[in-house]
Amino acid sequence: MAKSRTTTTRGSALITATRRDALAARRKKLATLGALIRRRLTTVVESFYDIGVALSEILKAKLYAADGHASLEAYLDAEKLLSPAQARKLIDIVKNVPREQALAVGQERAYALVALSRATPEPDSAAELIAGGVVDGKPAAKAPVRAIKAAAKAQRDKAPRTPIAKARLKADVVTEKAVRTALRAAGLPVTAVRVARDSVRVELPRARLDKALAKG
Repeated sequence: MAKSRTTTTRGSALITATRRDALAARRKKLATLGALIRRRLTTVVESFYDIGVALSEILKAKLYAADGHASLEAYLDAEKLLSPAQARKLIDIVKNVPREQALAVGQERAYALVALSRATPEPDSAAELIAGGVVDGKPAAKAPVRAIKAAAKAQRDKAPRTPIAKARLKADVVTEKAVRTALRAAGLPVTAVRVARDSVRVELPRARLDKALAKG
């Protein structure tokens, strides 16, 4: 009986030690990522993506709990790193935009394009918008942030309210994407495509169209 009790005691001690070591490892990882964020905040223009990656890891693995925090927001507040709203923006960028694209267009434009993509029914992804999208007649990758935000607001404002209106808008979006794809395949840069009930209007740069017609 004494031997059995000793074995049980040793097993409990091993479990306790394993849990303690696991918690210590999580605390160490949290401290490492927190220190990285703090360093990168001094050069946030160049390092915002790294900060977003670190925040994403903390959130996904719930590392904040290792130090007794109930949420990522609570951890950020306790550590005085950055605001929860800013953190969510950076996490959104990392989730939706590849590093090279995000660094090329900058933090604010990248997040604005994420928001535009989210506001648009059946949308191109933010990465697709950066690669070939058009906003207010300009390439999305170079469009002013305020123009991108305005486009996202316009999409949200015109969001359909009834099932019939939603179905019609979905069909219009499919038509618009098909028209854009066909024109791009023909080598024509699209400025805008507007789908109405009985018509489809396409805007193209005149000089590029004349050049394409001359080749034909």
